[in-house]
Order: sequence, then C-alpha cells, then structure tokens
Amino acid sequence: MKESRSVWSFIQTFLIVTLLTVMVWLLAESRMVRTRSIEAQLVLTTIDTPGSMALVVRQSQTGKAPVRLANIQIEGSTAGFDRFARLLQNRVELRVGREIPGVPGEHELDLQLILQEQIFALGVHGLVVTEVTPPTIRVEVDEIETREFPIRVLLPNGLDLDGVPRADPVSVRVNAPASVLAKVTSDEAIVRIHADIVSQLDQGRLETVPGAVVTIDGLDEDSWASQIEPSQVDVRLTLRTQIEQMTVDRLPVQVLLAPGEIGKWGVEINDSDKDLVNVMVAGPIESIRLLRSGEVKLRAFVMLSFEDLGRGVSAKPAQVLGLPPGCRVVSPEISVNLKITRLGSTPAGQPNVQPSLQPDTQPNPDPETGSATP
Repeated sequence: MKESRSVWSFIQTFLIVTLLTVMVWLLAESRMVRTRSIEAQLVLTTIDTPGSMALVVRQSQTGKAPVRLANIQIEGSTAGFDRFARLLQNRVELRVGREIPGVPGEHELDLQLILQEQIFALGVHGLVVTEVTPPTIRVEVDEIETREFPIRVLLPNGLDLDGVPRADPVSVRVNAPASVLAKVTSDEAIVRIHADIVSQLDQGRLETVPGAVVTIDGLDEDSWASQIEPSQVDVRLTLRTQIEQMTVDRLPVQVLLAPGEIGKWGVEINDSDKDLVNVMVAGPIESIRLLRSGEVKLRAFVMLSFEDLGRGVSAKPAQVLGLPPGCRVVSPEISVNLKITRLGSTPAGQPNVQPSLQPDTQPNPDPETGSATP
C-alpha cells in the first residue's frame, strides 16, 4: 500500500516539474530577441477634419516611380513581433495631419521613424525597427479647390440648326487639387457631338443626345484627385430641315381605273394634257439627289373611280406617284381633260384608249402628299 502511494507521488511530482519546465521554456522563447522581416503596403490617406481645408496626398511625381511596398526589419521578442504583425495587417497607413504634415507642398517621410512611433502608439513593447526599404519616400500634399465651368457644345462643321444647342445642365463643377486647376487655361467645359450621332437625328424636331461626355482642356484622366460633376450631360438640339427643289420637265400621264372597271371603259386624254410639264418637286436634299440621278423615277396618273366613270367626268386632277421620302409636289395642281365612253357604245370610227395599269398594280393614294404609292 505504501509502495503504490509512493509511485503515485512520484508521478505527480514528475508532471508538475515537466509542466513548469515547459512554461519556463515557452516564456524564455517568447522573450528571446530575434530579427525578423515583414512586407507591408504603403497607404496614403487624408483625415477629414470639420472646418479645415480639404487636402489630398499622393507620392511625389518629381522623383522616382511611386513605392507601393516597404520591407521592414524588426528586432525584438517573438511575442511582440506577432502582436505587431496582427495589428499592422500588412499595411502601413500614412495619414495627412498625422504621419504626413497637413501643409500643401512636398514632404519627405522617414519611414523608420514613423514605424517606430506607430509601434509605441499600438502599445507594443520591446520591438525596434532596425531597417526599412526604402528608408524614405516623398509625398505631395495639396488643397482641393472647386471651380464651375459653363458648357459649350461642339458640333460637326456645316451643320444647320434651328436655335442654339443646349446642354442640361448648362454647367459643371470641378473638384481638383489647386496645382491641377492652376494649369487649366480654359474657362469652359466642352461637349463634342460627333457626325455619326448627328446622322441618326431627325430633322425639324427637337432631339436629345443623352450621356454626352464632358471634357476640359488641361484636365484629363492623368489629373490626380480630379472630379467633374456631372461627367456626362444631355444635349438638346434641332436640326434645320434641308429642303431643295427641282423641276421635272415632262411626265407622261397614264390612266388608272378601279379594279372592277378594267376592260369596260375607254378613256381618251386631251392631246394638250397627255404630259405634265415643268412639275416642281421639293424635299430633303438626299431625296432630291435620288431624283436627279435617276435612281428614283416619277410617274403621273389620273385615277378614275367607279363613280367618275359612271358620271363620265370631263376632267380630273393628275397625281404624281413614286416620290422619295419627304418629297412633295409644290407646283399648282393640273387637271387633265378626258373623254370617257363605255366599251361597245363608242361611235364608229372613234378609237378607245385603254387604261395603262393592271388591277394588281393599282397604287394607294397618299393622304398627305396627294400622291399614291404603287
């Protein structure tokens, strides 16, 4: 019995001694001075302070290429290093008004000194920053200014408008560093409407071009911390209708009957009215060009309904068909003198004039132009 109690006492003593030894070793290990390195991203930020001027910061553009990462050598205990690494989160924040002087101009920052101060501020003891690569960086601090620019709309040369094009809104506001705005010599913002967009607009009506991009000479994508508000605007404009006129020397007149009357009537046109002479046509320039080139040909018709034939009308206005889009006849209406007879009742020796169109080619009158479309 005494022997088993003695063994158990030995085991307890061994476990206690082992545990204490491990704890002492871990404590010594955590306090052992070592040199370790960490790579962290450099982040430049500003601190918004109510009532103070708005500042922005960037790395200086007069020196070498901007530094994005810093390699930090730290000497101290493992526990202190681990705690600092957790708090740092692989980024070194350099703030205007704290690590960076809150005064416009260029400043050189000692990264080793800044990091050592940050270690103390975080409450981490026993760590020393022995080296930082690069040791220093240069930054540029500037004050944000606001300026308003009226908008001018630029259109392709030779464009004829009704009124003046108008941007909505009529001006933009620019927030930018003072050094950037000092290089802007223009006193207005520009909105350019290109020819391919204008070609899609209808003439003679108010059109809106949405989302036109605003630019300012001297202020481009490379201008740091610059913002145009709004950066896109709508432009409203009215294209003046481009009208031209031409004279068609001669158009032979043909007769068009109602489908059910084909072959039942004879129609004779007076000799002096068999051609329309000097017909004046007006319309858009492109449509008139089609007529001049012969790509589109006009035709003249006298259309007779069942009632016209039954009453034996002696005259009927001629209509011009085949007009290009937007074109109309502007010369006075011409009446064609006719002689109508029912086939089979024509006096001997009197010729009959047959209609020139078949029923399946009969055009439909256009209520707006007074013409018809086949």
